[in-house]
Amino acid sequence: MSAPLVNAVLVTIGSVGLALGVRFVASPLVRVVVPPPVGAVSTVVTLPPAARPDSLVGALVERDPFRVTRRPAAVLYDPVRISPPAIPAPQKPALALVGIVWDSGKDPTALVEGIPGADGPRPVRRGETIAGLRVKAIKQDRVLITGLDTTWTLTVREPWR
Repeated sequence: MSAPLVNAVLVTIGSVGLALGVRFVASPLVRVVVPPPVGAVSTVVTLPPAARPDSLVGALVERDPFRVTRRPAAVLYDPVRISPPAIPAPQKPALALVGIVWDSGKDPTALVEGIPGADGPRPVRRGETIAGLRVKAIKQDRVLITGLDTTWTLTVREPWR
């Protein structure tokens, strides 16, 4: 095949393809018939009156776009009014170690005074949690208690010193 013949065949195929494409786009393959209306009922649509510029602010305040409920806040903003005082954080207890029952180190017990909700000394063991205070360790001469963002290292109270 010669080059001019190939060019003529390609131009012919391209023209046929273009003609078919125009035919499919211009007219549908299947005729679509619109059914006649069921009832000629006239419906009059009333549009809301056009908003006036001065009422837009009122409409915006009435339907607050920044709130989930789309209603204004129940409490008015007043920067002059003094805010209520913050609730003070609970004070940390004053813990004191009264004594340690060592029991050869197998299951030591410590008597701790000042635990919230307990009157007088309270016996505690390693791993026990009382009123948010956890006993981490009991050694022969000290007790380590953590809780309320604080760590206490208690030693036996010696009144003669």
